[in-house]
Amino acid sequence: MTEHHNVELSAAWDRFCDRVKQAGRLAFRDEPADTPLVRATGVRYMARYIAKALDHEVNFADPLYPQFWHLQTPTNKSFGDNPDCTYLDAVVDGAHDYRIVGHRGTVHWVSFKAGGNVLHDRDLKTEWDGSFVVTLSATEKTGNWLKLDPGLQRVFLRQFFGEWDSEEPMRVRIERVGADAPPPALDPATLIRQLDAAATWLEEDSSKWPAWVDYYHRTPNRWVAGVPAFTCYDGNAALLNRALHFIGWIIRPDEALVIDVMPPADCAYWNFELGDRWWKSVDYRYRLSSLNCRQAELAADGRIWLVVSHRDPGIANWLDTGSNVEGMVNQRWVEASDSPIPNARLVRFDALSDVLPGALRRLTAEERTEQLRRRKIGVDRRFAV
Repeated sequence: MTEHHNVELSAAWDRFCDRVKQAGRLAFRDEPADTPLVRATGVRYMARYIAKALDHEVNFADPLYPQFWHLQTPTNKSFGDNPDCTYLDAVVDGAHDYRIVGHRGTVHWVSFKAGGNVLHDRDLKTEWDGSFVVTLSATEKTGNWLKLDPGLQRVFLRQFFGEWDSEEPMRVRIERVGADAPPPALDPATLIRQLDAAATWLEEDSSKWPAWVDYYHRTPNRWVAGVPAFTCYDGNAALLNRALHFIGWIIRPDEALVIDVMPPADCAYWNFELGDRWWKSVDYRYRLSSLNCRQAELAADGRIWLVVSHRDPGIANWLDTGSNVEGMVNQRWVEASDSPIPNARLVRFDALSDVLPGALRRLTAEERTEQLRRRKIGVDRRFAV
């Protein structure tokens, strides 16, 4: 490699670019409606996946020097990302011990996951000031401990925000126990291997999620519990003690999807969120595309009523399609006493008054503007610069 590093690196770069170019054809797949929005969103989805793949396999890929990074952001997102959630990711190796050091903050619910093991929010022990240390290792430790499986694995931190504009995010860092020197200088062989891995990950990961949407669109506008069997992925439902329900929706401009359900009497967190045809969240910075247990307004009897539509229905619980005519509704109950499947009815938009309870509070234009303004403030607090 020493004598031929330019040739090897040049070939690796060309190979990476060629594979990315070919993977980008996913944006022109036949399954979704062939609209300008779907195609433009698909191309952007694939373009942003380049940065995501490089973070996953190049920038934050060394288990000897782990670093948390934002797996999902308001712009670079995938796999049905939850607008309430800040996802942090790092890679570790079960042959070593690690520490996660941080401050709990006031975020509504958190979880730590490594391989097939989880430390739940209710089990996290903090000091009087909110600080904590979590040890990750193959052998059991005292205090907060997360078991590591053999080999390489990913550490996921999920923070579910309820009141976006007031809850303080968790502050965390991760370190390998015993690290006493900086990482070695980059060499061509390492980068070539990482670029190949990044291209493979981009190809495989980007194509998974649109296929999920295809599955739910077999029975449009109907709730389906759980995830597709062909994915070999259960959404960590049992591990994270949550129940998941999905709708693949098709809503024309003059229609609305009305959803209602009585939430479980005991539930740590719940939400409803909109995804597009590429199974990434509809813009949640400037649109009301998700609602959770702290944001939604309940009817007098405690029931949840919400409307998915292209136009503002005038009630607090609106999910804005963002001009998408096809997409997903993702819904979850976390640490709940029950997992009711919501009702869904497709109706004409001008008939909403015949379907919705008359006692639901109606919002003024000024109240809607303020609702959206506070939402953007919450996103900015979470992803501070």
